[in-house]
Amino acid sequence: MRYLLLPISGAYALVIFIRNRLFDRHILPSQKVPKSIGVGNLSMGGTGKSPLSIYLAEFLLKNNYLPALLSRGYGRVSKGFIEVQRNALSIAVGDEPLMFKQRFKTKAHVFVCENRINGTEKIRNKHPESVIIYDDIFQHRKVNPSFLVLTTPYNDLFLDDHILPVGRLREPISSAKRADVVMITKSPQDISDERIHKIKQRFERFKKPIFFSSVSYGNMVPFEKQNKTVRNILLVTGIADPSHLINHLENKFSIETISFSDHHVYTASDLNKIHEKFGTFDSEKTIILTTEKDMVRLSKFKALISKGDYPWYYQPMNIHIREESDFQSLIKKHVREI
Repeated sequence: MRYLLLPISGAYALVIFIRNRLFDRHILPSQKVPKSIGVGNLSMGGTGKSPLSIYLAEFLLKNNYLPALLSRGYGRVSKGFIEVQRNALSIAVGDEPLMFKQRFKTKAHVFVCENRINGTEKIRNKHPESVIIYDDIFQHRKVNPSFLVLTTPYNDLFLDDHILPVGRLREPISSAKRADVVMITKSPQDISDERIHKIKQRFERFKKPIFFSSVSYGNMVPFEKQNKTVRNILLVTGIADPSHLINHLENKFSIETISFSDHHVYTASDLNKIHEKFGTFDSEKTIILTTEKDMVRLSKFKALISKGDYPWYYQPMNIHIREESDFQSLIKKHVREI
């Protein structure tokens, strides 16, 4: 079946090649944005961009910079330039921007705008000294960040993929040369030096620094009700790939899962089904756990959750970067000396 799609992939690749060549030769305009960091990928689906954007914002804050995160706000029903507020609904601004805002509160500004040039200009007018972090920017060639990070998951490297629709790549593998660094996300925390060396060898053709990041999970945070003892977890997710979280939890708990598609818009019917499933467990030793990203989509049902006295929790996550000081030195170099 995949072979039948090869002509379509070839045509798609040709269109992308011509488009990129027009930008490379400055026939199509691209705006260089000083003091900015772009995070993106070549493939469809979750590659660890959001945790990296959070990491970058936290690093900038620690070094006395004001981060301003800009996203298109995937799946939102609104249009135009909007500054995200903590009490917004995810359907209005997108789940990831709302997650950013609820994580950083007043410490960082978060904006959504489908037109990145327009969004950049308005952010610069409002906060001229800010460092803009662009979430999912790699294909938006009209904006040229001063530092561009390309993410790819450890177990699903873009080197092993194919262009759409045969594979999941939005651009040819050769486009990786535009990045300043490549970040191998979701790496094992105990990855060996030998394995790192072998992976870096595969990326040598791009002549870019290669870094490895791994996921770390914090304590589960209750929405409201708390259980003193937790032995069982009903895990509810609407993300591209929950396998890493499942593997983490299975070491400590008995897990049942309810999985929705990425960026799923939850309904009251969904909540009822989840609560019905929860009713089949020992409620004193079981919690309903979701991701931080799903939590912001579920916040509109806070009254329903409180009324039923259900023990909902969410799982915060962060990342750890190997050779972190080298990576941070590159950020400082490209986003002016901090």
